[in-house]
Formats: sequence, structure tokens, C-alpha cells
Amino acid sequence: MGDKQPISTDHEDATFSRLEASFSQTKVLPRRNSIEMKDIFRHAQASDLEAKDLDFNFSLDRSNYPLGNLQSLQDVFPAVQHDMHLKNPRNFSDETDITCLDVNENTSSWHTLDSRGLTQLLQSIPKASHTNAPFGHSKPSRLLAFFVPLIPEKHTSFASRISMTQDNTMDLFKYLNADPSFIMNLLGRPDYWAPQTRWTSDSNSNILACDFYCQHPRWNLHFQGAPLSVYLRYNAALHLTTYIISHKEGDSSIQALQNIFDLTIETAPADQRVGILLDDPFDLAVILSTLSFEASKYHAQRFRRYMWSQINKVDDHLVGLEANDRRKLGELTKELQIISQNADSHLGNADVAIITATAIRTTHARLHEAMGSPARVFERASDSITYVIESMQKQKIWFLNYKNRKDSTMALVYNLVTQQDAASNIQLAASMKRDSTSMNAIAALTMVFLPGTFIATILSAGSLNGGGDNTRFESASVWWLWAAITVPLTLVVMSSWWLYKKRNDNVRPAPMAKEDEDRTPLPKRGTFRSLSFSSWSRRDSASGKV
Repeated sequence: MGDKQPISTDHEDATFSRLEASFSQTKVLPRRNSIEMKDIFRHAQASDLEAKDLDFNFSLDRSNYPLGNLQSLQDVFPAVQHDMHLKNPRNFSDETDITCLDVNENTSSWHTLDSRGLTQLLQSIPKASHTNAPFGHSKPSRLLAFFVPLIPEKHTSFASRISMTQDNTMDLFKYLNADPSFIMNLLGRPDYWAPQTRWTSDSNSNILACDFYCQHPRWNLHFQGAPLSVYLRYNAALHLTTYIISHKEGDSSIQALQNIFDLTIETAPADQRVGILLDDPFDLAVILSTLSFEASKYHAQRFRRYMWSQINKVDDHLVGLEANDRRKLGELTKELQIISQNADSHLGNADVAIITATAIRTTHARLHEAMGSPARVFERASDSITYVIESMQKQKIWFLNYKNRKDSTMALVYNLVTQQDAASNIQLAASMKRDSTSMNAIAALTMVFLPGTFIATILSAGSLNGGGDNTRFESASVWWLWAAITVPLTLVVMSSWWLYKKRNDNVRPAPMAKEDEDRTPLPKRGTFRSLSFSSWSRRDSASGKV
């Protein structure tokens, strides 16, 4: 153990493979930007050098909402975002025209509000007093649901404007004490980010208010419209549930929701109507998730029919009902690519729906736990949202299955096209073989006439002359010179060509399969075989490729 040999660090003493040796001897220069951090990407454009990714105006009026009632550091940046979008006049209309559902303990009615009507309604809402906030068993006594249509418009924040004036929008957020970040969803932001919550508690950890807002996925892939954005705020001090729902004009979910409310108001007994409409603040949010899931069934079935129609066309090609037309197979490839894109979009929609419904269930359970509600109040909504979540998870499984079917069908179409190309190549090779046979026939026919032509050339050259009696030939004095040069030269050319072919046979042997290396070597070919036009036979090459 005491006598240890020193480890050599010289490249000459180390054992490297050729690849490793090239790595060990190559000097690797560090990237400039890895040290200086000043290098510019070589393909960057001038506009890329000035990235204004956080271009906000932080000079705000601190007396206005929401900085006028600042309670947390987390509320500062949402206030900056709120101010940026609120200052763009193109985001708003010249006159307010929205629909409002007002449900209290006495009446249930729909209202169409203009600027004055909305202002009066907001001013009628009492201000919350945290000193007399209810603790436990808080029961809602009023519901206000504002339905705000989105109208397509250029030069706006998100390509839409709401049918409310700028002043009414400021009052809506101020009087309801709504989360300022929701203004982006209200204006039709199509990003479908995660649902957000905002809880407000007193010094004793009693919940005073709960804010929740989200966006539902757009299942119709053939029509680009504004998203459906839902904002819910439950104010425990005022027993007030408020909804702000931003939607495109003619949204099917909104129409269905309004019909559900109308049917409930007309059908429910007078003594139970208030409890049905007011007891659970999350009823509207759960119903909208259910309607979104029901709408997805139609579009999923439409996608399924389209996918199977294309897969059936591929099956027809397999069984021979359709001719293997390359043009038709190319069209099928395009259709399968469309199926792949739609499947990816529906998978994304399913994930968005699952995340949204899961957030609704979590917030719904926490709110009723804080309110101390009896089970009969929230169990129906809880069961409904659980059904939506599990159904969307199963629908996602089906979409993954459809995508796998598409992948296998796409591979099959590719194989059909490849086989058709191979068949075309075989037909081309057969045609070339027929052409080669014709050329061989032409060459053989030429060889039939070439000796006679050659002899006629020799006779006409004067090397042989007829005798005086025309019964014999006399050889000219140059005949022996022609023969002495032609015969050796022919032998030299043939020998040189034979040596050249033999050298090529040694340099490029026929390929052999791995399992053929231990076989008995083939017997050497004779001289005549070695003069063939191929350095190795097709049979030997085929054995090496199997």
C-alpha cells in the first residue's frame, strides 16, 4: 500500500478512443455571453433589444379606488393594472346597456339598466360595517347578477368593449369593492388563466367577504369569440351575493342560465323561492360550469364523427374498397392533421374546465364551512360540481384515446404512401429492365454486323490486294505491321482492365450480415466470373441486408 505509482496526466499515457481523444485535445472556448452577459443573439432584430414586458404607469392617484382603501401589499400591482385598462376610453361604450337580475326576500325581477339606472342601483347598496359583521350561520338575503355583453372593437385592450360607460365601470368596482384585477377578464382577456380568490377576514379570523372569479373554456373551435368570465363576491356583512358576468353577445350559456332563472321564478312556490335562489352563493357559478360541460358534449360528438369519418376512409383503403390513390392519401393526411390540432385544443379546454371546476368546489366548501351552513344548503351544488369534474376527467381520457387513434392512423397512412412509393419504384425498375433488354438486343444486332464491317474496312484499306487473275489475294507489305501492333495492344488493354476489376473486388467486398461472418467462405470465382460488370452479386447483397 505504501508504494503507489503516480498517475500520469499526459495525453500520451492515457487511453482514449478516437472520439474521446478529439475531445481531450480540442480547446473549448467559453461563450462570450456566459461571462460578460452582453452578447446579442445573432438573429435578433432591433425591436427585440428593447423589450417592454412590464410597461406600466405607476403614477396613480392614490385617493381613487382601489388605492384609497389599500389593505395589503398584494393590492398595489392589481391597482396599477386596473388603472391602465380603465384609462383606455375605447374599452367602454358611450351608454350603458346591461341586464341585471335582482333577487331579495320579497321580489325577483329582471332589469335592463342604462347609465342612470345602474348608478341608482349601486348607490342603493348599503356600505358594509365590519363592526356588526355576522359570525356563523350567515344567510344571504339579496342577489345581484350583472350581465355585461362584450362587443368586438379595434384598438381596445382585448379586441372588445363592454356595453358600459367608463364612469359606470368605476362605480361598479367601487361600490361593490370588487377585485381590481377582474377588469381584465371583464374586458374579454382571452388568456384563460387560473381562477382567483380573495378572502377578507376580521381580527378574529371571521370571514367578512369572499371573492372568486374565473373563465370558462370556449368549446366551439370554429368560431372565435370573447370568453365567458364570471366574478362572484359574497359580502357576509351585507348578506349580499354579487355576480358580474362578462360574455359575448348571444352566448348560449347565458341564454340557458336566464331561462333557468325564469323557469325557477315561475315554478318555485312563493315560500321556497327565496331559499332556492339565495341560500347558496355559488349556485350560479356551479350552473355555468354544468352548462359549459353540457356544451362540450355537442362539440366533442362533432369532433368524434369527423374523426371516425376519416378513419373509415383509411379502413376502406385497407380492405380495397378505395384505390390507393396518392392524392386521396395526401388529403387524408391533411384531415388527420386537423384532427390532431382539434384534439389538442379540446384537451386544453378539458384541463381548463377541470381546473376551474376544482377551484369552484374548493372555494365553495371553504365558504360554507365558514358560514356554518347546514348540509341541505350546499350538498346539491357540491354534488353537481363533483360530477362536472369527474365527467371532464373522463372526457379528457377519451380525447387522449382519440389522439392515440389518430397517431396510429397517421402512421398507417404514412406506411400506405410508402408502400405505394415502393410499388412505383418496382414498376420503374421493371420498366428500366425492359429498356435494358432492348438495349442488349440492339447491341447484339450491332455485333452481328460489326465483324463484316470491320473486314470490309480492312479489305478497302489496301492491306490485301487481289491478284492479276482475280483468283487469289496478295498481302501488302504493311499487313504484318498492323497485326504486330493490334494483337499486343489488345492484350495489354484487356489485362489492364482485368487487374483494375480485381483490385476493386478486394477494396469493396460484398456486405455480409452479422450472423454470416462465421459461415464457410464462398469458393473463389474463376477468371471469367471476376470479369463481370458487378463487383458483388445481387444474391450476396440481399443476404447482407436481411
